[in-house]
Amino acid sequence: MGAKKTTRAADRALDGKVRQLVEAHGGGISVDVDSAGDAHVTFHGRCAACPSAPVTMGSLVRPTLLKIEGVRSVTRNGAVSRFAEARIEKMFGLSESTDPRADGAN
Repeated sequence: MGAKKTTRAADRALDGKVRQLVEAHGGGISVDVDSAGDAHVTFHGRCAACPSAPVTMGSLVRPTLLKIEGVRSVTRNGAVSRFAEARIEKMFGLSESTDPRADGAN
């Protein structure tokens, strides 16, 4: 599947529960998938600086997008750090990270 087609599929996957939640909080969400299958998510509006954005990413956005054929990874544009997001996901039981840096062992 090409990058444009994968991006359209990823965008459609965010419709419904994900987009409703984000818009209910005064924000928006967009996604772009590159030719390697890396999905880049951007939160807009009030959600752009929301301290709960890593939880939304780990519990809702990332799992939704990883189900899309052609998506191999999901990152958030403007995130403080992917490792911080991984620690939050693990803290809430949302992932099983094997990266030692995600456990804070830097």
